[in-house]
Amino acid sequence: MNEEGYIEILLSGEPFYLLPHKALYRPLQRQLILSDVHLGKATHFRKMGIAMPAQSHLKDLDLLHYLLNRWQPQSVLILGDLFHSRYNREWLWFKSLLMQYPQVSFILVQGNHDVLHDSAYELPNLMKLDVLEEERFIFSHHPLPDPVQLNLCGHVHPGIRLSGSARQSISLPCFYHSQTHFILPAFGNLTGLYLLDREEGSSCYLVMQNSVVKL
Repeated sequence: MNEEGYIEILLSGEPFYLLPHKALYRPLQRQLILSDVHLGKATHFRKMGIAMPAQSHLKDLDLLHYLLNRWQPQSVLILGDLFHSRYNREWLWFKSLLMQYPQVSFILVQGNHDVLHDSAYELPNLMKLDVLEEERFIFSHHPLPDPVQLNLCGHVHPGIRLSGSARQSISLPCFYHSQTHFILPAFGNLTGLYLLDREEGSSCYLVMQNSVVKL
């Protein structure tokens, strides 16, 4: 771990940075990778009568702004569930963000919550795909069954529960690396966690407040 709190690891021989902001940076490609933003979830909750902080929908966009300015990526790869439900003001905020970074290519690998009409995604620097396949990696939203290449994906919202000797416990998001899959934590601040049972030979990288720590 360096002074910025991220860890550098090799995936299929290529370096990746595991950021404490629940995203990956791929330095050789100058690419930022994240998953499960779930923009619009706050508005969805409010429509259901669930009280939410007034500015909760801006936290994820503010963080994305920060990462774009810090890492200056050429592209941003979003592994699904960019948006949570129907078209509303959060989507307009995201369109505004894209307009502020016309030099950055945004690629959305479609997730199960990305249900807006195709016309909503017709933006100059946004491309929508079902799956993105490369020589050493395959990128998807859902974990793929028996992938040939290492499958980088989201959807699961992986987390690990840590327990102390005094029966106290805490659940934290994590990056999860098995022999066949590398699962990203959910980027969105309103997403829950799925507590994983670790496979033999897998690695977990816990996302702390300002750092990533290998478990």
